[in-house]
Amino acid sequence: MRSRIALRRLATAILAAAAPFADLSAQAHEPAMAVVGYEQLGAHLGEDVVVRTTLGSRRAGKLVRYTRAALRLQLAPHDGGVEFDIPSSSVRDAEVVAGADTTPGGDSAQKN
Repeated sequence: MRSRIALRRLATAILAAAAPFADLSAQAHEPAMAVVGYEQLGAHLGEDVVVRTTLGSRRAGKLVRYTRAALRLQLAPHDGGVEFDIPSSSVRDAEVVAGADTTPGGDSAQKN
């Protein structure tokens, strides 16, 4: 009986000590997102973004085109891989995946 109580106390102590680290693995798998306004999206071409509209919809994809009038997202392959335009007047805000590589010329193209 005493060994069972001691074992239970040991297990409780181990779980209590591990509690601060429990959500670290969940945070490591979630990309950090930065909320930006429509005007700031032009600096994030080629990056993954999540756009929320004034109608309450939410679309995620790669930002492939940005103008004052509209933006164009390319959906992930599992979502069809299609490109579609979203008018600037219907964009409430957008989130950009923080830490994405924004260095121009990173496609290993060779110069002649």
